Amino acid sequence: MKRPVKILLSLGLVAVAAACTPDQESPIVSAAPRTTELSLDSQGRVIRLRPERNWDDAVGQRALSTLNQADREAFKGVSVRAWDGGVLLTGAVAKPEQRRRADQLVGGIEGVTQVYDELALAENPAHPMYVPDAHLEQRIYAGLLGNDAISGAYVVRVVNGVAYLQGSARSKADADKAAEFARGFDGIKWVVDRVSVR
Repeated sequence: MKRPVKILLSLGLVAVAAACTPDQESPIVSAAPRTTELSLDSQGRVIRLRPERNWDDAVGQRALSTLNQADREAFKGVSVRAWDGGVLLTGAVAKPEQRRRADQLVGGIEGVTQVYDELALAENPAHPMYVPDAHLEQRIYAGLLGNDAISGAYVVRVVNGVAYLQGSARSKADADKAAEFARGFDGIKWVVDRVSVR
């Protein structure tokens, strides 16, 4: 009699533990580690601290997961990038109502304060022209990171020749320098500035 009770209790504990394990597809997003002050390094340059970058990544993953769960087929051409509460949507959808739905879904996620909708309308949203150019993104990002004349912390998304800059800068002049730098790369048609100045 005692053995079946122990087995049942053990199975019950396993079930409770499994229910408490966070879903890896939809990471829990807690309140942003954002402060009113920018984080600076020893030379006074703006930096993005690891907890802040991790939070950005978690928000971006949550946004993408939310879109996929709502309608994987409709949002298969959408890419997401998050920075400090602002979520950038790039790529394409087939219908205007899908674009509005993407804005609503992402805007409803905890911690998202702004949705930057850069989605195009296209018959074939999965066309390669709407896929981020990871190679060019890395080149621009590395150049910004290694340029002592440019202050600020940035991330870059490049889709169909358009560079979208997100980040934090101490002045509009700093953000303008970063945009001008990105504009100088072959294959970039223009730059969209989504940098917050604090």
